[in-house]
Amino acid sequence: MLTMKRERIDEWVAREFPGETVRSHLLASQFSPQYSAPTSHTISSGDFGDRDRVEFVESLELDPEKKVNSQVQFSVYALTDRQLCIATRGGFRERPKELLHAGPLDGLTVHWYDGRVEAGNQFRHFVFVFADGTWRADRTGIKSMGRESKGNNAHHFTEALGPTAVEVT
Repeated sequence: MLTMKRERIDEWVAREFPGETVRSHLLASQFSPQYSAPTSHTISSGDFGDRDRVEFVESLELDPEKKVNSQVQFSVYALTDRQLCIATRGGFRERPKELLHAGPLDGLTVHWYDGRVEAGNQFRHFVFVFADGTWRADRTGIKSMGRESKGNNAHHFTEALGPTAVEVT
C-alpha cells in the first residue's frame, strides 16, 4: 500500500471544507488484492480477514442500498473537527481525489477489530456507520511481514475517533 503525505490530506480538506481542521486520517482498501504467481497459471489471494468482515457487516443488518460506493477499492478517510470525510485516492502523487461521502461526527459509529495475523500480515477492519444510515466497510494494514506497516495510522485514527469507535470483541 502506498503512503500519502499528511500535507496532501490537509490541503484537500482545506480546499473542500474551508475552516475545518484534520484531526487524523486513514488510508484504506476494501479487500485483499489477488495476485498471480510468476510462471504460474494459478491465482491466489489471501483472505486476511475479509470474509470475517463481510460476515460482521451482514450481522449489523445495514441497508445495502446505503453502502458508500462499493466500486472504489482504495480510499482515504479524513477525520476533521466536524465530520468524517471519505475520498478516493490515487494519482501520480498519492493524494485524495474525489469526495465519496462526508457526514457529521454526531451519530457516527465506527465498529473496528484487528484481524488475526496471517503470513506476518495483520489488518484493522472498520465498518463506518453514519447517522443517516450510509455506511462503508474498509480495512488498513497494521503489520506487514511481522513489522508495523510503514505509514500506518490506524492506532492514532482509532484513538482520535474517541467514543465513536467501538471495538468488536
